[in-house]
Amino acid sequence: MNLAVVRIILLFICFCTYTSYSQAINISHYVEFAHTYGVIRYFSPNPYTKDWSESDWMKVCALLAHRIETQPLETVFQPLAPTLYFSTAPILSKKDTTKSTTPAQFYYYSGSGELKVPFLAKLLMPGLANYIPYYKRLSTVLNLQDSVTAPVPNRYYNYPVGNEKYLNIQHALPKEMFDSKTTHRLLTEAKNYWKHHQSNDKMLSSNRRFIFGLLSDKAVRIADLAVRWNIVRHFYPYYEEDNLDWDHQLKIYLQKAIQIGEIDSFESLLEWYDTINRFLNPIKDGHLFVRRDMNISNIKATYLPEYFADVETRCVNDTLLIRTEIGGKQTWRMLHTINGKPASIRLQSCKEMTNAATEAHRNKIAVEKLFSSSVYDTPFVIESSGLAEQMHKDTLYTRYPDLPVSKHEDQPIRKYDNGFLYIDATSHKLNEKRFLSALTPDIKKLCFDLRGLPSYRFEDILAHLISSDVKAPATEVPINSFPFQQKLSWRVNTETLQAKLPHVNLPAVFLCDAGTVSWGETILMIVRHYGLGTIIGQTTAGTTGDMTQFDLPLFPFAMTGMRMHCMDGEQHHAQGIVPDKIIPIYANDYITNYDRTLNAVFNILK
Repeated sequence: MNLAVVRIILLFICFCTYTSYSQAINISHYVEFAHTYGVIRYFSPNPYTKDWSESDWMKVCALLAHRIETQPLETVFQPLAPTLYFSTAPILSKKDTTKSTTPAQFYYYSGSGELKVPFLAKLLMPGLANYIPYYKRLSTVLNLQDSVTAPVPNRYYNYPVGNEKYLNIQHALPKEMFDSKTTHRLLTEAKNYWKHHQSNDKMLSSNRRFIFGLLSDKAVRIADLAVRWNIVRHFYPYYEEDNLDWDHQLKIYLQKAIQIGEIDSFESLLEWYDTINRFLNPIKDGHLFVRRDMNISNIKATYLPEYFADVETRCVNDTLLIRTEIGGKQTWRMLHTINGKPASIRLQSCKEMTNAATEAHRNKIAVEKLFSSSVYDTPFVIESSGLAEQMHKDTLYTRYPDLPVSKHEDQPIRKYDNGFLYIDATSHKLNEKRFLSALTPDIKKLCFDLRGLPSYRFEDILAHLISSDVKAPATEVPINSFPFQQKLSWRVNTETLQAKLPHVNLPAVFLCDAGTVSWGETILMIVRHYGLGTIIGQTTAGTTGDMTQFDLPLFPFAMTGMRMHCMDGEQHHAQGIVPDKIIPIYANDYITNYDRTLNAVFNILK
């Protein structure tokens, strides 16, 4: 090989090595920032941040991420925690002996985020208006002894935030250790920094100029990831159960955040939204989803649109199915390709942006996104076939703002000649009065279909199946005052389901599948524990417990906020409810319009 060529190759290798090394150093600096931010944001007892909103904190985080480019971490975070310091090794816990005339305070968290109860639900169920499971409060340390939940006044605690770098911080301090003017000035500067972002493209609308300008700022993207990472790390109730490699995930996506170029188009904005979804993907939570709205100001918002093709989809044993209209008739067919590529490739892409606790539930959610797009009228060229294996080629267009709804019977209750009463628990038309009216003397057996999300009204029907008041499954809200879920405790709450007359004492079967999630799974926990009937179908979604929401200014998100177990103490999360009788289903069942699970009920209730 020519000597000059060898030299060029060696120079290129050296350049690449140097570049990679530089990027690693930069990433480590941002990792240190993200770790430090979460500890200080949640556990520095600054009383002047008590009323800051999620939006306020995001703006502060963005400003601080911008400042670390030119200032040391200690200087950047001192307005929020003036007594913090960093060390290169862990230091034995020590107390600051500064005397104070006021008691020390610390932040106490009952979960995090906010439970959003729909207005209609509050009207129909007045007790929900005062149901606030997630909150924080600035508490006073009543004694000087260390405890499970309260930090020792003035004591320093240390946490690793990077390679040979430790944050030393006090979690319980008197009010006078903080300066209100300095803290308020920081928030004012953060809001000004946030609102003055603008894209240089003056042809764009004011909304797009602001959003594009905002996310073109590397500091904003770093803050966006840091905020979400810390919420999960400190408050996700199944953090240990999910065995998340969360630090590794942070490093990967901080690198992506830095490498993303200027946000100057709708497509690049969508790329950032997809990046956030992929970042959160390892979390096994069927409640976790990222909304598509963005707040421009307190009174102005915009959103990423999403359109769907008018087609139903299913994933059955790795076979993809679609139901479209052929000759005026709705027909299920096997889906083979989308835009010239195997449909499984598109499904995998959808799964990478979908959260679920079980693989079957993830498939169910992802398959609903196969024919969705942020652009109206996006074409999807598909190839599909029926049982005769005749290939059909069609084009679907994304023209509908809502996900197509599965075709249900008009009536939520159906009677069969053999004294069998079928009740669709997911129907919005179902109510207590209809159920009781259908219980004529010829009814001998009941079948409750919980395949999907049951109506909240089903609680009234369930109350007729119990002969006396029963306890519902316990909820466990995480209680913490220390970072990284250290010294975590749980507030356990159990509600009572009150029995109603008349008591309906008939043989019952409850149908479920991978789409039975949340409230539906709670119902099945009660059914199994109190022996209210036989559960048949497929394993459920493995996700229940009240959700919590985080109103971030860009793409807010929700997740499960509390822990729940089966009533015998067994794990439910990511396991689901395993039916008493498992009914396998096949792609041909859909194509031939055969409900194998429902037909199995007829044999069970003979």
